[in-house]
Amino acid sequence: MARWIDPHFGPAGAAVLALLAVWFVVRIARSPGTVARRRAEIESRPDGRVRFHRRYILSWWLLAAVALLPLLTGPGVHPDDYGLRWPGAGGAALAAGLFALFIGVVWARDRFLRRRLPAAPPQVAFLLPRTGIERLWGVGTAFTAGICEELVFRGAFLAGAVGGLHLNLWVAAALVSLFFGLGHLYQGVVGVVGTAVFGTCATVLYVLTGSLLVPILVHAAVDLGPFALSRYEPPAPADTPTVGSASPR
Repeated sequence: MARWIDPHFGPAGAAVLALLAVWFVVRIARSPGTVARRRAEIESRPDGRVRFHRRYILSWWLLAAVALLPLLTGPGVHPDDYGLRWPGAGGAALAAGLFALFIGVVWARDRFLRRRLPAAPPQVAFLLPRTGIERLWGVGTAFTAGICEELVFRGAFLAGAVGGLHLNLWVAAALVSLFFGLGHLYQGVVGVVGTAVFGTCATVLYVLTGSLLVPILVHAAVDLGPFALSRYEPPAPADTPTVGSASPR
C-alpha cells in the first residue's frame, strides 16, 4: 500500500532533514513566549494581522524549499517518496470532493444558518481576520499551510522517518503526527491533540492515495474556515452586555 515510500537518503539529504527537525524543536520550545510576543506585535498595529500573514507565507515557503533539498542531493530520494505525484482518478475525485465538502459546510453554516462562532480561545483569537483584506490574506495563509506544512511533515519528515530512521511506516506516521501536533503547542493541549489527530488522518489519506494532493486540499480547506470564511463573535467588553454584539466584518 505504501511501496512508493522507499527513500535512501545520503549524508547531505539526511543532514538537511535533521537540521530542519532541530529548527522545529527549537521553535516548539520557544512557542509560548513567541506567541505572546506575536500577539503584542499584532495588536499594536492596525496592519498587524496582514503582516503576520505575509511573514507566515514567506517563512513556510522557505521551509518547504529547504525540505525539498534532499531531492537534489542524490538519486536515492525520488519525488514519489515525498508524495509528489498525481493520484489516480479516484484519489483526485476524493481530493476535490473533500475540499468542496469542507468549504460547503462552512459556507452554508455562515450564509444559510446565519450562525456565528463564539469568541475564539485567546491563544488564537488575535490571529482571526477582522476585515476583508485580512480574510483575503487568510486565503493565502490557508493554501500555504495546506501545501507547505503537508510537504514538510507528510512529505519530508515522513520520508525521513521511514528512509533515514528505518521506522515502520505507521510508527513513523504516529511520530510525525505527534511532532506536527506539538508544533501547535501555543493552542494548548486541545490544539496539540486535535492537530495530531488531523495529522494522522492526513497521513492515512496520503498512504491510501499515494499522493499529497488529498491531504493538501483537505488541510487548505480546514484552514480556510477560520482564516477566510468564518466570522467570529468579538469578545464583549467587561462593562458591556453580550446581547446584541455584532460580528466583525
